[in-house]
Amino acid sequence: MNNFKRINTIGGWLTFIVALAVYILTLEPSVSLWDCGEFISASYRLQVVHPPGAPLFLMLGRIFTLFAEPGTNEVAIAVNMLSAVASAATVMFTFWITTHFAKKILKLDLNTSNIELSSAIAILGSGLVAALSVTFMDTFWFSAVEAEVYAASSCFMALAFWAILKWERVKDEPTSDRWIVFIAYVIGLGIGLHLLNLLVVPAIILYYFINKFGASRSNILKATAIGLGSIALLQWVVIPKTPEIAAFFDRIFVNSFGLPFNSGVLFFLLLIVLAIVFGLRYTIRKNKPMANLVILCYAFIMLGFSSYSMVVIRSIAGPAINMNDPQDAQSLLSYINREQYGSRPLISGPYWNAQPTGIIETGKNYRRGEGEYIVTGKKQEYEFDSRSTTFLPRMGDMSEKSDYYPIWCDMDDMFYSIRSLEQKVQQDPTNADLQEQLKTAKATKPSFGNNMTFMFRYQLGWMYWRYFMWNFVGRQNDLQNVTGNSQQGNWISGITGFDEWRLRAPQQVTSQMEYNKARNVYYFLPLILGILGMIVMFKRAKMDFYAVLVMFVFTGILVVIYLNQPPMEPRERDYTNVGSYQVFCIWIGLSVLFLVDLVKNKKAKTITALGATAIALFAAPFLMGSQNWDDHDRSDRYLGISFAKNYLESCEKNAILFTNGDNDTYPLWYAQNVEGIRTDIRIINLSLLPTEWYSSALRKKVFDSEPLPMSIPAESIVAGKRDYVRYMDNRTLDQNQFYPLDQVLGFMTDDSKTEFVTSRDERENYFPVKNFSIEVDKEAVIKTGYLPAGDYDKIVDKMRWNIGKNALHKGDITVLDIIATNAKNGWTRPIYWTTTTGSEVYMNMDKYLRHNGLTYQLLPVERQPNMRGMDDMDKLYNTLMNVYVWGNMDKGTLYLDDKAQLVPQNLRQLFVSVADYHSRTGRLDSAANMIDKCFASMPESLLPMDLRLKAASADIYYRCSQIEKGDKYLSEVGDAAFEEVQYYNKFKTKGIQSVEGDKRDNIEILRNVAAAARAYKRDALAKKYEDLYTQVNIAY
Repeated sequence: MNNFKRINTIGGWLTFIVALAVYILTLEPSVSLWDCGEFISASYRLQVVHPPGAPLFLMLGRIFTLFAEPGTNEVAIAVNMLSAVASAATVMFTFWITTHFAKKILKLDLNTSNIELSSAIAILGSGLVAALSVTFMDTFWFSAVEAEVYAASSCFMALAFWAILKWERVKDEPTSDRWIVFIAYVIGLGIGLHLLNLLVVPAIILYYFINKFGASRSNILKATAIGLGSIALLQWVVIPKTPEIAAFFDRIFVNSFGLPFNSGVLFFLLLIVLAIVFGLRYTIRKNKPMANLVILCYAFIMLGFSSYSMVVIRSIAGPAINMNDPQDAQSLLSYINREQYGSRPLISGPYWNAQPTGIIETGKNYRRGEGEYIVTGKKQEYEFDSRSTTFLPRMGDMSEKSDYYPIWCDMDDMFYSIRSLEQKVQQDPTNADLQEQLKTAKATKPSFGNNMTFMFRYQLGWMYWRYFMWNFVGRQNDLQNVTGNSQQGNWISGITGFDEWRLRAPQQVTSQMEYNKARNVYYFLPLILGILGMIVMFKRAKMDFYAVLVMFVFTGILVVIYLNQPPMEPRERDYTNVGSYQVFCIWIGLSVLFLVDLVKNKKAKTITALGATAIALFAAPFLMGSQNWDDHDRSDRYLGISFAKNYLESCEKNAILFTNGDNDTYPLWYAQNVEGIRTDIRIINLSLLPTEWYSSALRKKVFDSEPLPMSIPAESIVAGKRDYVRYMDNRTLDQNQFYPLDQVLGFMTDDSKTEFVTSRDERENYFPVKNFSIEVDKEAVIKTGYLPAGDYDKIVDKMRWNIGKNALHKGDITVLDIIATNAKNGWTRPIYWTTTTGSEVYMNMDKYLRHNGLTYQLLPVERQPNMRGMDDMDKLYNTLMNVYVWGNMDKGTLYLDDKAQLVPQNLRQLFVSVADYHSRTGRLDSAANMIDKCFASMPESLLPMDLRLKAASADIYYRCSQIEKGDKYLSEVGDAAFEEVQYYNKFKTKGIQSVEGDKRDNIEILRNVAAAARAYKRDALAKKYEDLYTQVNIAY
């Protein structure tokens, strides 16, 4: 073959087309969950997303949206297509990277086009297998069909590594270093996507050194030191210190010289440009080519990094999404450094249960004032006793996530002891001895061995190698678990005996578990091929193997160590390691060469190469694609937008809607920002509300939503003021009385009322009572029109409640201010919380919350006992039957991942509750219709119904005299419960992984099924399930 170069180029582009076709066919045609709604909205309108931002992604996304019909789901498709195109490009670069290494393994000239046919087939086959393995890889495919930054980040990582291979082809030419400069520019641009791009740097530097200067031990050590130093320099100096120095100059120029904001930034950037120009001229004059190259690389990294100017420019424009409002150097510094998220120490730090011994000041907080930067407070950190700290701290998260540390670090006894004592304290809260025992149990200090056990068992074992095995061995299901139990989210192979031995659990799942399309098995075949590829590369191109191994380790294992993840993450984090899995696919492709070597048939070399390629194609990409297609096909899924519409349509006009998490916020932002749905509603994310920039934005009009009703002056809750206000009984007020909320807020925000003295002898505001009240203007409430006429006489004269907290953060104060001011203004803005926010954010006002579907509405009407806020059943009936949309769930073929199941599960519960009420109040047809609608809108083919809920549905059918349906569903519940008990009987797990509780629950369900059948005189069914209950109960 004398035209290999052309065929190799065409082959790469063909893999691009194949991958793009796969991703287009499975692309989500609307907004996905998690950050996607934010990224699509921000791309469409060039807005500012959460720290540390992704300006390059947003600008690229904006270009893609220019080809979409404005204000339609085509915008979402366009930004999703950015990920699809970037992913397909990654596949293409993987093809070329693999064929490059394959040529080197076969000892062929990199620039030759004249290659023996059998060798050409083996090389191209290696590239094809590698590229298609990436295409169908579980983690990679997930990001390829939605608007997230990880696909574009993977593309830039592959592009940078491909570029160093291009350099190798021309390394002896005078202009070869242009590829190194290009790599620097790609890395600089990649910062505007995701910092994961930096992890390719050590591998590139190692590859450059061994090919430029030789593979001597000293050169390898130099390359390793420079590689590690470079990534440290970028991560901890260039990226954070550049805006920090710019902010320093800006403070001087603004505060000392009286110049405009950002003038100091421009001066600092001018200094950088002058320094670069001087350095380039100096190195040319002194004939220092390596120094010249380093300066050029720095210049192009900074040029790429300049994409962050978009963040400042757009922030100044004041878009609807303007996270952190980084319109000046000081706020940009905080934005890039992700200060609002805190940090996790890597070298030395405390254990999760360490108690602070003091507070140290680490700097000052500044914000933009009127013509100058103002100090708003001090940056402070807790100080800990050295006996409570450790080297390489792995278990330092002090949030509720810390509850699960003992499970993963060989401290199970501590976990059980705490759980047992917590239950006892809950039963006897006044028992001081029990409380002291609980305090002692929680203070048990872990050892360094426990620390390392957690790192290897959880962080590396569970959060890296488990994900790795998902991609190349098989996946049990997509159900996330934080205890490491044997039923959810494990890796499996598909080899039943092996999987049952490893997990100590049966692999033949029950009918209740069969629905999960994420159960994929590859029988170890892709993993085996990857190992074979590693072997052939190690044997025949050792230094190349080491370079690729460095990239594999840095983009996977070291990412996990750096992130220092605690248990109980809100979602699976396999996407953070995707670069490592991409690298492994290169080795899967190179397994073709191992298979060719294995046969060594000199007479039929062409057939051998074709056969090896075919075997590898079947064992990896074909198997992966056929298994993964059903759980990665989102081509008919409109869940995100349907959930958003349903949340919004649960609210009255001009409502204020409090949300809390990503999935009840970002899809709603998309609905308003892109498709213009219910732009009269103001969405307030409670997790962002404690920040000054976010609370300040509430005072501005956004779309059709007027500024929010607020009485507290903005300057009273700026950054550094009243971030946290504590309760203190000043002994002057009767704690049994209720005090007007607006007066309490006025007291809290009065600068003269600073009687609370902290441990640092600083005076702070406080709130002196916990019992609050709000005067209710009944006529004003009736005039709003959103309260049913039947509830007029239930309106209270005054709302009274206990706040139930010993401290309020700035977000709490803002929420209370909105509630109090809105009440004084005549209740003109209906106030809601999403039902997924959690009771801790309802300000303890639960008795005044009315269930409206996916929201709770605050009303001056006490809810009826035992109704859980579902007082307006007619409204709930209409909402569920006529208003809500189902995002094609009613077709019964969608894939619902575990996080997408939350809303359907809540809605099923609501359907059954409302239907149960109707069946008990004589509206039997309505009750039966509701259960019919529930099963039709959210079929069990998507997600089996909870057995207790399904039994309740059968009960409703019986009450409505629909005996046949009652029998059908009650039988299904009984059969499923019996099957579950038999399934759990096969488990051999103990301790934290015990399934005895699950078994006991299903035995109880079986007993209830028999009792229900007997109650409705379904004697044959009753006899069947009584016998089954007796059978399993005796065995239990």
